[in-house]
Amino acid sequence: MIRRGGNKFSAKKTPCLHGHTHDSAREAKRCNELHLLLRARKIVNLQIQPQFWFHINGKVVKHANGRRCGYRPDFLYSEYFPPDGDTRAVAEDSKGVRTEAYVLRAALFRALYPHIELREV
Repeated sequence: MIRRGGNKFSAKKTPCLHGHTHDSAREAKRCNELHLLLRARKIVNLQIQPQFWFHINGKVVKHANGRRCGYRPDFLYSEYFPPDGDTRAVAEDSKGVRTEAYVLRAALFRALYPHIELREV
């Protein structure tokens, strides 16, 4: 079977209602849901595809070809807990297929950023 362009998991770039283009319809739908939660003040500080670089003992982790290793979740936000106003940082990824590379990056992310909860939706 010969692949002719496109995503290997059949995901299609999809815009959300807020003008962002996402890698899949699932991710665009989740962006719309998170914007509703933002308007309802259930979450704050919503970021789309923030980048986290991996550092161990103060050194940047790099691939053999020199590229930095990192992780880019689909969303980052803080859950808001009134009335005391506590927040909890949450990184979220819309996953259809859990690849070996994703599982490794997620494990590194959880170890290096323990103050941020990683969720898959």
